[in-house]
Amino acid sequence: MKKKIAIIGFGTAGQRFFANLKKKNNIDVVKIIVKNKRKIFFKNKNVGGTYSDLKYLTKIDGVIIATKFDVSYRYAKFFLEKKVPILIEKPFCKTFSQSKKIKSLFRKYKSSFLINYSDTFDPKLVKLLSSGENKIGKIKKIIGNYGNDNTRYPVKKKYYPVQNWISHPISIFIKFCGDIKKFKIIKYKLEKKNGLLFEEVFVKLLKKKIDLFFYFSNYPGSKSRNIKIIGSRGYIKFNSYNSQDNFIFCKKKKIIKSTKTSIECILAVFLRNIQKKKIISNLNIGVKEHLLSNNILKEMRKKT
Repeated sequence: MKKKIAIIGFGTAGQRFFANLKKKNNIDVVKIIVKNKRKIFFKNKNVGGTYSDLKYLTKIDGVIIATKFDVSYRYAKFFLEKKVPILIEKPFCKTFSQSKKIKSLFRKYKSSFLINYSDTFDPKLVKLLSSGENKIGKIKKIIGNYGNDNTRYPVKKKYYPVQNWISHPISIFIKFCGDIKKFKIIKYKLEKKNGLLFEEVFVKLLKKKIDLFFYFSNYPGSKSRNIKIIGSRGYIKFNSYNSQDNFIFCKKKKIIKSTKTSIECILAVFLRNIQKKKIISNLNIGVKEHLLSNNILKEMRKKT
């Protein structure tokens, strides 16, 4: 029997999920909720709807929430209370208080809640870790280098570039190191040019016995999305933008390749566990990531 899936929000992320779901024969996209009514077709059927249709989405097998982060909480709460498995875009809510409420609701209603920390699901990184984590020895340092100049951040929208990117490296750091509470902003620059926001930041995260660094820039010429994990006997290099730049180096270089994308992999995990009726969640990473990311962002704002 086909699984009934709804999508809330139809921006860049919502459209990517929809494009992948259309390739699956065992999925029926029953509704796509958007702010302004429009026609969206799934297998010759108009599935476009508005927020007034939410009340009818109670007999579905799963929901993908791809709205703006400042309204995500209300939809997360609605579907958790209906015990509908959720796949949600990051940031998965606006405040730390909301993240704790979501975790409480998850525990109460026992329904899957999966946050799209895409790098943690990237098949190249997954393969690198499974093949090389034991080979490189004890982890000494992790360096994250992120950002690009493709996305525009208008000043009037008040949505800052780092705000959009920070959860990627922070989720990986927490996945490796557990809870991280302290940090130091080594460098921060914010500029407004031609109605657009540009940021550059260099942060050191303070964790005993492991050096953690995060660099971001969306200035012209920036295009980075990579992680370097340095161990006592070698290192792992992950590059989301370059399939040839993913390797394990331990005496010699071993390149890791994958034809799949992170969105294909997280969808596979989400749908497989719906099929098996298994409850899954990465909220333990999510709540810690949300707190740390928000604290870093607050400290950055103080420097403007």
